[in-house]
Amino acid sequence: MNETAILAWLGRVSLFKEADEEQLSRLAKGSKAVTLPCGKQVFASGEDAQSFYAIVAGEVQLYRLTLQGEEKLFQILGEGSLLAEAAMFLEPPRYPLTARISREARLLSFPRHSLLELCDRSPRVMRRLLGALSQRLYQAVDRIEHLSLNNAAQRLVAYMLDLSQHRAENSVDSPVNILLPVPISVLAGQLAMTPETLSRQLQRFRRVGLVSGRGRELVLRDIAALCDLVNLPVPTGPDGIKHEPMVGCCNLC
Repeated sequence: MNETAILAWLGRVSLFKEADEEQLSRLAKGSKAVTLPCGKQVFASGEDAQSFYAIVAGEVQLYRLTLQGEEKLFQILGEGSLLAEAAMFLEPPRYPLTARISREARLLSFPRHSLLELCDRSPRVMRRLLGALSQRLYQAVDRIEHLSLNNAAQRLVAYMLDLSQHRAENSVDSPVNILLPVPISVLAGQLAMTPETLSRQLQRFRRVGLVSGRGRELVLRDIAALCDLVNLPVPTGPDGIKHEPMVGCCNLC
């Protein structure tokens, strides 16, 4: 990608919408474009974090090894996502997760100092970044709340209710379409259950006619009955479900 293409791409990224052309130009000049094959590691957990990345095309997995040596998959990021921008503000800067290419990807690499300088020059960019990081914090709090629920069925239903963004103008017994943002294997890890358990719960909800759809596209046929089935309170009140969805909560980089 040439500098003009990089500038155009950066201009579409929400984080940089408050930056002017000169500031984006400084950021673009320090960037490097790289194409990486599937399976290639971008960075490892604990490594010195001197670069953040933009995913122009492809897919990147974020994971960490457990004490048993197993991979704990946190999130899959795709085109248009930023990678490791939050780690640039750590002292000392360290990547909290490992990033690995899961589908051949084109990345833009930016040096840490370029983001820090941009924030120094543009309080508006800094405020936008703080807003994004604050949202992740609140999403993480919501995730902790979800994981405190007693059983897998409750955690799954609470998550699906988040995705439905149910509002007061919708009846709790009317169908609501949702799209699972990540594969079952990733979602299961986020909800502290095995993929097999998650699949069994979905099949259970389908058998009683409360959930339909195929793959990651689901329809909640009757929210009130679904809540009753797993012994959760039915969402009520003028604001419906008040907490933010957990869709992006695990991008801790």
